[in-house]
Amino acid sequence: MMSDVLEKIAVSLAKNRKFLYKTDKHHDNGHDKRESNKSGALMNKEFLERNSLLTDLFNISHIRAVYNLFMVTFILLFLNTIACDIMESGRIRVGTNTIRIGFAKFPTCIYIWSFMQVSTFGLYAAFTLWTYRRQQFLPKSFLQKLWDYSWLSIFILYQILFIIFPIKAMLGANLPICCRLIVLMEQIRMVMKSHAFVRSVAPRFLSYKSHSEISPSNEPKFSHYLYFLFAPTLVYRDKYLRTERVRWMVVIRNLVEFGLTIFYLTFIWESLVSPVYCIFGTQYLDQMWFVKNIIKTNISGILYLVTINYLLFHTWMNAWAEMLQFADRQFYKDWWNSTTYHMFFRTWNVIVHDWLYTYIYRDMYEIVVPYNRMLSATTVFFISAIVHEYIVTFALDFFYPVMFTLFITFGFPMFLIRKTVTSNLFMWSTLSLGSGLIFSLQTIEFYARQNCSPHPNYYVDLFIPRSWNCQEQLIS
Repeated sequence: MMSDVLEKIAVSLAKNRKFLYKTDKHHDNGHDKRESNKSGALMNKEFLERNSLLTDLFNISHIRAVYNLFMVTFILLFLNTIACDIMESGRIRVGTNTIRIGFAKFPTCIYIWSFMQVSTFGLYAAFTLWTYRRQQFLPKSFLQKLWDYSWLSIFILYQILFIIFPIKAMLGANLPICCRLIVLMEQIRMVMKSHAFVRSVAPRFLSYKSHSEISPSNEPKFSHYLYFLFAPTLVYRDKYLRTERVRWMVVIRNLVEFGLTIFYLTFIWESLVSPVYCIFGTQYLDQMWFVKNIIKTNISGILYLVTINYLLFHTWMNAWAEMLQFADRQFYKDWWNSTTYHMFFRTWNVIVHDWLYTYIYRDMYEIVVPYNRMLSATTVFFISAIVHEYIVTFALDFFYPVMFTLFITFGFPMFLIRKTVTSNLFMWSTLSLGSGLIFSLQTIEFYARQNCSPHPNYYVDLFIPRSWNCQEQLIS
């Protein structure tokens, strides 16, 4: 069986090559970093010609069976949702009501996104003005330094305002949760793209260490910048490996799967989560209710964890990669085989990991705290934890840092363990328990915000979960 698997992977890779431009270098698909030509520097990100891992694995019948298993659960949840709709309301909605509520005010969401996107175009114009005018000053003169620091301050201010204004617009419009997630995730993506562009290109005109291997004399064209803004990567290059043509059937298949996966998440919510927790705040619930349902929610939590990874990093990214002819499709690695959290965090989301490695870890390690791996890794981990909690807090419209607490108290200590002292079973068990705990506590607080009375003090109500006092209010 293993011989069959290896042979089919080799055949799949060989077939995929015909869609890609040939290069004069031999690429090892097992590695995406190469040695820097600078002494003492860390390795650089290298873009290779490759499919997403599941794209190749699904060509193997043994692995395809796992995909079929998820399709069976999708069908069963679909039938269960129909039965519940008929019994409860006499109408068949099959998740459309939840989707309609989650994506209400979608035109307003697109309106906010459009302004965010247009502002990133202005960044290129401002950057071009900075590079053009600074060449007219004497090298390393006071005026040139003043010009550089002034524009650096403007860029930092732009990033801060880019965080503030979309949040104010989102809260002012009272967008629902799905639209909020779109605004927040796109906001973070654009901030990371802007930083990557400036950090990669600015050193071509300065004396600082560069993360780009392009000659300093080459100023990026707007077409390079525009492609980077929409390409499924957060690491800037003037040019990327491209495929020869767009396979529109691949695009359509991935977009269809993207839509079906959203319904899959909806069915899980309507069948396994909402009916259990919607009663919170309407009646007194004993401790055994909490213990029993938090344990049950582990199933929903791990299903959401796997499904969201497939939704964002496989279907959505592969659809965009195919439309933009982006050849490097390694958006994730085999995170499901992780035996340590150090391995899991490096393989779960390769896109964000590459950005953190290139623009945070390397700068910390090579410039801020030279050769201190521990402090550099700690900085990366805390930035990641804060951004995750930022998205969850503003998406749900309440502060309940369950995810951040688990990141710090469990995830970070386990992240420091690099040797295989655990097992894959341990990883799946802790991921299930952790995601179930986050999912259940956040859902309880979500319904507490709907059914329980707020605290008289606005700021206390903002930062103290209502679910902590809701049961006492029902008793009294």
